[in-house]
Amino acid sequence: MSENRLRRIEELLVMILRRIEELENSIRIHDSQAASSISLAGKLMMTFSMPALRALKAASLILKLTSKVDVEDDVSKAIIEALASSKNEVTISELTRMVKALRGKASRRIIASKVKALHSRGIVATRKSGNRVYVKLAKEG
Repeated sequence: MSENRLRRIEELLVMILRRIEELENSIRIHDSQAASSISLAGKLMMTFSMPALRALKAASLILKLTSKVDVEDDVSKAIIEALASSKNEVTISELTRMVKALRGKASRRIIASKVKALHSRGIVATRKSGNRVYVKLAKEG
């Protein structure tokens, strides 16, 4: 029984070491933006309970996309952060809740308006189903 436990612990340690190596490689690849990526990944992990590696990948995507968005527009940045954190498309209402979690405040009307602007710039994709609008990051980014 203890041999099985030791084997399992060794397997877990190997898995942890692999993940650390992946994180190090991800940081090396994005060295010029490493501090921003790490800071943003930490924010995503805390706000949305994301795993570290997924948060780093999302942070990298967010930084790429926000370079296309006006620097003064915090709402659009928060929308991109929320969508990059989500695995699936979300409704405007869900997106508003996510942005509120990030910023502390959000208005459904303003979120819908910003989504339209981001859609016209090719940053997000929208799909209408009935009276709901679903939003996700555009494939090309």
